[in-house]
Amino acid sequence: MNLWSALRRRLVRTMNCFDGLASSFKREKNLSRTFRLVIPLLLWSALAALNPAQASPSFFAARLAAEAQGLDASRQLVANSTAPQAGDRQTAKREEPVTAPEAENGAEPAGQNEHEQPGVLASLFPELKDVLGGESGEPASTANNHTFAPGSSVILAQKPAEEHVQWKPLLLQSLNFMLVEQGFRYVQQAHIRHLLWHKPFWQDYFVSLAHWDLSHWGDGDNFITNYVGHPVQGAVSGYIWIQNDPKARNAQFGSGAYWRSRMKAFAWATAYSLEFEEGPILSETAIGSQGGYYFVPDCPAAPCSKPGKKYKPATTGTGWVDLVITPTVGLAWILLEDTISAKLLPRLGGDDPSLVWRVVGSALTPSKTMALIMGGHLPWGRYYETAKFRADRAAPALAEAAGGDTPRFEAGIHYVNVSLPMDWRGCTGCRVSNSGVGGIFTYRLTRGLWFDSETDYFPGGGGTEKGPAIEGLYGIRYGVSHPRWAAYAKVRPGFIYYEQASSYPNADELRALTRFAFDTGTVLEYHASRHGTLRLDAGVTFVRYLQGLDPQQPSKGWISPDYYATQGNFQLAFGYARRF
Repeated sequence: MNLWSALRRRLVRTMNCFDGLASSFKREKNLSRTFRLVIPLLLWSALAALNPAQASPSFFAARLAAEAQGLDASRQLVANSTAPQAGDRQTAKREEPVTAPEAENGAEPAGQNEHEQPGVLASLFPELKDVLGGESGEPASTANNHTFAPGSSVILAQKPAEEHVQWKPLLLQSLNFMLVEQGFRYVQQAHIRHLLWHKPFWQDYFVSLAHWDLSHWGDGDNFITNYVGHPVQGAVSGYIWIQNDPKARNAQFGSGAYWRSRMKAFAWATAYSLEFEEGPILSETAIGSQGGYYFVPDCPAAPCSKPGKKYKPATTGTGWVDLVITPTVGLAWILLEDTISAKLLPRLGGDDPSLVWRVVGSALTPSKTMALIMGGHLPWGRYYETAKFRADRAAPALAEAAGGDTPRFEAGIHYVNVSLPMDWRGCTGCRVSNSGVGGIFTYRLTRGLWFDSETDYFPGGGGTEKGPAIEGLYGIRYGVSHPRWAAYAKVRPGFIYYEQASSYPNADELRALTRFAFDTGTVLEYHASRHGTLRLDAGVTFVRYLQGLDPQQPSKGWISPDYYATQGNFQLAFGYARRF
């Protein structure tokens, strides 16, 4: 019985203790809010002590900032509440460790208000002081002039993004350089023009590529072409890489970063050389059918002979020489011009030379000068080692960002008229004016460059038995645009499909036929409203027709013997497009 009485008394005292705690909780309404803050703070403190790697600012920033706002609100509630009575002094002291470290010694903080108390979160996580508040314990929403909306996420100061290679201007400038090179070959060599205009392009390209011969060194070109011209090509293509790689153009001469950047330029020159020799577009194999037939150097075809003149042996124009010499000697050329720029030019012209010395510097570094021209800069402007070049490079992007509401797409309909030679029964190759309807779709790639496409339908008939035709043109346009008008130049390859047409060798037989076509000319636009524009297309549409056998077919080779006639046809279109 004594044991049972003792247990009963112990149980009664325990129940009285719980009743006392419950009454204390009822008297102090803010205590529950305080404990809800204390518990997560203690958990985060334990995590920070046990595993500091996971208690990083990036891991806890958003949640700690939210707690800081909640803690500040709790302080406001405590400050506005009624001061505790004398009998509640012990309860008030329980709250002090949350806001005042002096309570550990049983002393009350003197002369402190809610804005003078040091922040708990800032004391627990000193590295978050700039996010959570200053030494005064101000919340993150007011400390250090930061402004955060209630409930918004905190954005930490991030490390500036590293500059990367500017691929878009790099590719465009390389394309410009290749157009210049192949344009020079096109104007200079008559047999290049013949192959481009009168031979099947893709058929001859794949045949020529399959017969590339790398069993020997030389390709039939002279010394100047192989050992001067191609190294300059490698140097220019390498400098195009350098001026579009921020790390390369800012590298100090002779440093480790400098040598790494020049090896990257060497790799780009190697890729450029491979495209120039064998690529599917604008290469010697694509345009000149290099590898597809034998020819005698300085003579259009093999065999070739003239009295008193000795010719080199016949060749297909292929070999290792250009693939090796272009990047390797080109790299040496880059190093030579870099040395001139770093060592010689400063002695000649000083840090800020006059225009005369800039022109002299351009003449002494021709590869660098050509690369600058391909990038749209003055030939004597040595920007890319200064901040001015970076500002100039960023200007188009900033201008485009400022005009972010510039339409990205255009789609519309138009009336089109083109003069084409068409076939129908009783009339072969009769040139008639064909009217039709069509649609356009364009997409802006850069500020001045657009993808431009057009699909047209010509119904035929018109008092004759000619069948319908469908035309599709898909290419690019480039030009200038203003708020009220725009002007572009266009180049658009495509096709024309005839429901009935004649072709070699069965000229009397009419059948469905598709012919290659490409369109060149201009596009003029008048922006009648923000989203509507009137569009006028004018140009020449070239169409290729199979005529027979090539009278200039090489005696030994693998390219096609077919001969195509390319005929120009005036085309005009007018319509309305929606901009969005």
